Amino acid sequence: MAKLRTYPAVPIVVLLAVMFSLLSPYFASAGNIEAMLGANTVVLIAAIGMTFVFLVGGIDLSISTVISASAVISALVMAQTDSVTLGVITAVAVGAAFGALNGVLIGYFKLTPFITTMATQLIARGIAFVLSQGIAVKGTPFALLDFGFVTLWHIPAVTLIGLGLCIVSAIALRYSSWGRHVMLVGSNPDAARFAGLNVPRIECSAYLLSGVLGGVAGFISIANLGNAIPGVGDTLLLIIIGAVVLGGTAMTGGEGSIERTILGVALLSILTNGLNLVGIPFYDQLIIQGLLIFVGTWLATKFSGKRGA
Repeated sequence: MAKLRTYPAVPIVVLLAVMFSLLSPYFASAGNIEAMLGANTVVLIAAIGMTFVFLVGGIDLSISTVISASAVISALVMAQTDSVTLGVITAVAVGAAFGALNGVLIGYFKLTPFITTMATQLIARGIAFVLSQGIAVKGTPFALLDFGFVTLWHIPAVTLIGLGLCIVSAIALRYSSWGRHVMLVGSNPDAARFAGLNVPRIECSAYLLSGVLGGVAGFISIANLGNAIPGVGDTLLLIIIGAVVLGGTAMTGGEGSIERTILGVALLSILTNGLNLVGIPFYDQLIIQGLLIFVGTWLATKFSGKRGA
């Protein structure tokens, strides 16, 4: 029961994996698992950032279009310089700029997270489409294209990067003073203030980190797709939020972990892949995903003992 309270998504993940393994002989194959891992790395990296924002009691609606803007600007730089290093730096810098903007406006100016990040979402999306003129940005260095196909032990290299970020983030959240401060701010911001914590700075740092990880996710999307598509993040926002919520992180703050988010991403990726393999039509899949989010949110609320948003 204690494990279920800590990781409420586990029974659903196991049930779905067993069910789809029985329904489709291809589901558990090495090739399909490798494809699932690679296809969901962008969501995983972005979901880590969203987790930190949720933990301080906020929300980042701009994460999906920050992915797009970072990918487009990074690809334009690489097309001109043929430098993967400059591409990485550019993507991270673009994500950091949007994250810092969100963090300052929300943490220090006390603007509403929903409205603020909706505004930056529109700005990032506009920048992505203006700079790319609405078409895919090509000219990606061959080194990055080749890297997108690299696998180690049947695990895509891009996924190993995502898992590495998960490990670092989990350690920072669990064992650093900053991580403890994030949890306290999300649980009780008034108590955090009385304890002498700089609440605006902690909130700002969470949004900054979300932006940086959005930039990394944008760069990884180039390696996955071979070019930068201005609308690459348009369909990802609800998937990212859904993964974090399904994993058991509360939108009200102070309850959750990186491990839970990994489970939430795994849950949605298994569900989507399995439904495709068994031939469920796309719009029927949406209904099933919506129902699953209801169930997952109920489980998270029931076993965490904390009411969700």
